[in-house]
Amino acid sequence: MPPPAPPLHLSLHPPHTLPPSRRRASRSPCVASRPIAPRPASLLRGVRRPLRAAQGEEAVSEGAAWPDGSEEELRRLLELLPGELRRRVETHPELPALVEVVMDLGRPPLARFPSGDFLLSHRPISFDDLQHATSQVGDFGADNRAGISRTLHRISAIRNRKGVIVGLTCRVGRAVPGSANLLQDLVKDGGSLLLIGPPGVGKTTVIREIARMLADDYKKRVMIVDTSNEIGGDGDIPHPGIGNARRLQVPNQDMQHKVLIEAVENHMPQAIVIDEIGTKLEAMAASTIAQRGIQLVATAHGVTIENLIMNPSLEMLVGGIQSVTLGDEEANRRGVQKTVLERKGPSTFTCAAEIVSKTELRVHRSLEATVDALLAGKPPNVEIRKLGPKGLVQEVSVQKEQSHIGLYEDATQFDGNSLRNARRSLDSAFNLDSAEGHIEKSDEAESSLNLYAYGAVLDLRVDCLASH
Repeated sequence: MPPPAPPLHLSLHPPHTLPPSRRRASRSPCVASRPIAPRPASLLRGVRRPLRAAQGEEAVSEGAAWPDGSEEELRRLLELLPGELRRRVETHPELPALVEVVMDLGRPPLARFPSGDFLLSHRPISFDDLQHATSQVGDFGADNRAGISRTLHRISAIRNRKGVIVGLTCRVGRAVPGSANLLQDLVKDGGSLLLIGPPGVGKTTVIREIARMLADDYKKRVMIVDTSNEIGGDGDIPHPGIGNARRLQVPNQDMQHKVLIEAVENHMPQAIVIDEIGTKLEAMAASTIAQRGIQLVATAHGVTIENLIMNPSLEMLVGGIQSVTLGDEEANRRGVQKTVLERKGPSTFTCAAEIVSKTELRVHRSLEATVDALLAGKPPNVEIRKLGPKGLVQEVSVQKEQSHIGLYEDATQFDGNSLRNARRSLDSAFNLDSAEGHIEKSDEAESSLNLYAYGAVLDLRVDCLASH
């Protein structure tokens, strides 16, 4: 008989397993491990890169995510660049905060970031580089602007005297949610709002967010009159950044005032959004729309309200300026000259905001009161609003604006100096040294009145000369 089989010992504990790294090594013991080569930067589209700055001037921590859809739109803009330049931009640590790329014929290309300009290559730009970029964008309009379909980027061309493109400015466009939080109360009130600021400060970004806010949050019928397709993006389908707002494209910039009236008469909007009012016809059309009870939101180039007052083409936006001659009693009551500047009529906009930076605004709740105060030489009331790091209103302070008084003080000082110089020139002509002392005394006591009988002195001197 065969010997009995040894008894089986069953263990209730699981067998000892190797860690995954040991198991992979045991499967191929003859294959030596080698380092994995890094992938090219152009293929790392879904990888988060460390950022030093994003969305304006605020720093973003390492590993911050891209905003929804912004990475894909930025990639489409970078495809306009040659391969070497594109790789240089993609490896820059401030890539999500890219402002624009400048390519001029015969010059090295530059990429502009909030921290400064970045040289992409020492090789000058050639005609082939410019043709490669222009072949991937839409048609350039009369304003030498083009775009990329369904993006907010703007491609601006520089032409020579023969009309050939010799330079491109590829500006990055972004839809920034929350960029209009500082103006939310003014938008909700339903009054017309005017945004003032120099180029590149973010007026279009704010007005795009206001259009989305009116259409989505407050459920209004919003029509956007998009002159250069900067608000709604290039192409027939608007960018998602405007929400449910509708968009009217302008075939020619000279027809913008007609498209404004067309939007009111044909589409029955409750609010109209327009970017860059720059001509007198556009200002007249905006004034007509505001008088029809439609909420109007617009932008204009300038730094302060005074720039609009002094601009003959845009003064209608603040009600117009006219010269008025006062009577003696009224001039004495006001303590001013008989000829003064006054507002001609009602202002087109209820309130205005001066955009100082992407995180600071100066709000004028009553535009008419501000204009009246400036014309009278008085400081207007202004609210200083700042945006915190998390998109919340950090500070709202109300103060009297002191910088506006300087213009009128200089004008008064100029008139006084002119009068003083005229008196001294007359005194020197007749050698009347005693009048200088009277002028100094008149400066100390403005209420006194000095009368100089130059004609009588002249007659006496003529008689003396005749007697001799």
